[in-house]
Amino acid sequence: MEEGNGVKHILELSEDERRNFVDSFDRVFSDIDGVLWTLKDPVPRAAEGYAALERRGKQLTYVTNNSVLAEEQCLKRFAKIGMKVQPEQIWHPAKSIAAYLSGIKLEGLIYVIASQPFKEVMREAGFHILDGPNESIEGSFASLAEHIFDRQEVRAVVIDVDFNLSYPKLARAHQYLRHPDCLLIGGATDILLPVAKDVNILGPGAFASMLADASGRPLEAITLGKPGRQLGDLLIGHLKIEQPSRVLMIGDMLAQDIGFGRQCGFQTLLVLSGGCTRAEFLGEKDPARLPDFYADSVADVAQLLDGAPRAHV
Repeated sequence: MEEGNGVKHILELSEDERRNFVDSFDRVFSDIDGVLWTLKDPVPRAAEGYAALERRGKQLTYVTNNSVLAEEQCLKRFAKIGMKVQPEQIWHPAKSIAAYLSGIKLEGLIYVIASQPFKEVMREAGFHILDGPNESIEGSFASLAEHIFDRQEVRAVVIDVDFNLSYPKLARAHQYLRHPDCLLIGGATDILLPVAKDVNILGPGAFASMLADASGRPLEAITLGKPGRQLGDLLIGHLKIEQPSRVLMIGDMLAQDIGFGRQCGFQTLLVLSGGCTRAEFLGEKDPARLPDFYADSVADVAQLLDGAPRAHV
């Protein structure tokens, strides 16, 4: 049965449509949060969907906008739900930005507004970073000026999720971006972050856009998180993907996941186990955000491939 926007549920496909769908992709790019687990709990039987994909010979890569969760902790969460995932299968903004900067051979100071795990990835990749101010600043412009003006030559400003984001940090970044050769690089630019099924919180996107607008820079110019096209190009090159149309992008957010897949030429599968509600999905009319197919969760993929009972999420 097609929904109001014409998108079919994968378990409503005819036998020929199912066979054509399964045979149409070799590699899966999958989001993590809202797809495999929420803030605290795993999505029921989602791991079975990925096991079924692996049995069919599909190559799995996990593409997340979450650099807050250290990679080691992410791997432990995978193991906890019975999945064996290697570090090279996981891509997050800290890793993709480090790869991008290495690729363009950027040297010099980088000012980073992000979480501690993000900054640690950058340091381990050999980059020299600045951050802060992290202390409280008393209410005077003179005191603020002491923290945001300096003569250091910063080559790039990077902005991602920072739970301690502040006006002084944005003001300092803005000062560096006054130099025309300083790059502005976005990681996660989500307007909303899913934390539970149908529950979202404010994301970093609004703050990143504010900084871009104040600096006169288009944020989308260099975005190494979803839905950035630069991330897609990086992954296509790194993984030596010759036919993007044979990649299936699985995610729970229309703008970040489906929008990412659409502009990169991937096939797309929306799952309703995370941040996108059924009402939001049915109400979406923008072709750039409409998936090719949808499912209640990745558990439905197991039923599609193996005939397992349907999960309720």
